[in-house]
Amino acid sequence: MKASAPGKVLLLGEHAVVYGHPALAAALGRRVAVEVEEDPKGPAIELLAPATFPVSTPTSTPIATSTSPFPWSTALSAVATPPELLRATSDLAAAAGAPPRFRARVRSELPLGGGLGSSAALGVALARAFAQLAGRDCPPERAEQLALQLERVFHGAPSGVDPAICARGGVILFRRGEPAEVERISPRVPLHLAVVLTGVVRGTRSTVLPLSARRAERPDLYDPMLAFLGELARGGARALERGDLQDLGVRFDAAHGVLGALGVSCPELEEAVAALRGAGALGAKLTGAGGGGAAIGLGRDAAHAAALVRAAEGAGMRAFAEEIAP
Repeated sequence: MKASAPGKVLLLGEHAVVYGHPALAAALGRRVAVEVEEDPKGPAIELLAPATFPVSTPTSTPIATSTSPFPWSTALSAVATPPELLRATSDLAAAAGAPPRFRARVRSELPLGGGLGSSAALGVALARAFAQLAGRDCPPERAEQLALQLERVFHGAPSGVDPAICARGGVILFRRGEPAEVERISPRVPLHLAVVLTGVVRGTRSTVLPLSARRAERPDLYDPMLAFLGELARGGARALERGDLQDLGVRFDAAHGVLGALGVSCPELEEAVAALRGAGALGAKLTGAGGGGAAIGLGRDAAHAAALVRAAEGAGMRAFAEEIAP
């Protein structure tokens, strides 16, 4: 059985979403694809990821491909499968009603650990494939629920925004809760982004937990900043609906400043954001958990986003352009 799911960028609201404030998220064109079959020798997972951004020492020679979505890479590498991923995938298969012995082949167009939702996309794709294997339906809400099990293994207590956007696609305004509030957003004009990879692999847990400890010590200091990030996300959704890119860009810049004050940026992200702003981005910020991963810059149009990518590459960074269509 075959299935796939897109990666994501958090346009606004990262970290605030953990504390019940809104986050604005968009699905990427780059995806994680899986093939799952029954295998008496299983369970087993074969993981292929972009060779330029490995999560561990490659276990085999890079596998050439002529269809890589990354302009800087022409190969994928087999990556060692973490034991906890195999256990979590087995649990996901059981929850989906699939056979306990299986072989899953995973092909990621996303850099793993790059802040672009690779684990959530993997969870959603696996949920869809296992549901097919079990002969069951898997609507977005079910895929999101199953993927959240996988997210908890890698991120502790995730907000749920990543599997929500990876299961639904498009653009959403998400607010954590029981149940979560998910509002689909329809941008009036295409959104053109430059996505810059820092090359620093950090897990969400490594930034969320330290921030939680700092907030617990000084809630009077941190809570207003987190609430402000949520309001930036709420207003950003309305700006997208109006097609007001200038408004959205200002919100990007404001959010990055607050995220820096919260302590979730890093020198590599600051360098990436500075390069994007220096090239004339309407706004630029880190995206996702921070501490590494990726930064995004907002372009006026496709040509401008491409120019932002060239500027980042000229500064020695890896980057790609992304269009988020209405």
